Amino acid sequence: MLELPNNFKIKIINRYGETGKKWLENINIVIEKYQKQFNLETIELIEDLSINLILFAKCDLYGDVVLKIGAPSPSHEIEIMQQYSPNYVAKTYYASSSDKVQLLERILPGYPLNNLENMEERVKIFAKLANALFIPATGKESFETFENILNKRFHYVAENKIHFSDILWMIHTSNELYHKIQAMHLPKYILHDDLHHKNILKTETGWKAIDPHGIIGEKIFECTQFIRSEIENGILEKSRIIKIIDLVSQHFNEDQTFILEALYVYTIDKIIFYTKNNYSKKRISYNINVAKEILNLIDSQN
Repeated sequence: MLELPNNFKIKIINRYGETGKKWLENINIVIEKYQKQFNLETIELIEDLSINLILFAKCDLYGDVVLKIGAPSPSHEIEIMQQYSPNYVAKTYYASSSDKVQLLERILPGYPLNNLENMEERVKIFAKLANALFIPATGKESFETFENILNKRFHYVAENKIHFSDILWMIHTSNELYHKIQAMHLPKYILHDDLHHKNILKTETGWKAIDPHGIIGEKIFECTQFIRSEIENGILEKSRIIKIIDLVSQHFNEDQTFILEALYVYTIDKIIFYTKNNYSKKRISYNINVAKEILNLIDSQN
């Protein structure tokens, strides 16, 4: 029987309540089911768990694998992983939507993108991978749209203004900027939506992505989570943000002001999400400071 870390169990219960408790109670049954089905050995729980349960194991059929059990919340990860080329994401050996289980290739050596010291090299690798993953949306997909996600966030703010009193003006600005982007009527794509440094891993021959969210939105929003990750990779200062935006503009082939506007919208989205889900005040405060720096840069370019 696998004993999960207390902080992980608390995180699951805080976010999912009774559903989370039942998920935790059932987790060992799910693990044992797939351990037997694939004859998994040397099962090892990864140290830095987020919301999903991730186990490393060895399998007679596939060698080094990852057994991933999805958190008790709606997810399109299995669906989008099946659409990606295995040249750019971890291979899916098996997936069960009912159990929210995936048996995946374990990427080796598997160190994340932020292990590279050179910023330009990191941006170059990200841009190449992101462009390889773009899937044009047809309008028939079941994936949630970024527009719908944002509308839910703004609705939550409207009903809980007391929690956002100091930054309502920032949220209003974000809403205006997103409407500006919408008015451009840009093509929509199925986005990974979580291409930060730790979700881009080194393989023996290149780099692959893991853990896609799978949402539909404008292409520009694929670079925003990476930029946020890049900003957090160092000291928060204006000159460094300018350098990051300049490099992304070059390698992602987008206008700098446009990138900043999308980045601001995405950062405000995260601030609302962090507030709603009781993330630490330190994390929320840091992201508010990031948003202010971005807004200052937007104003200086107008």
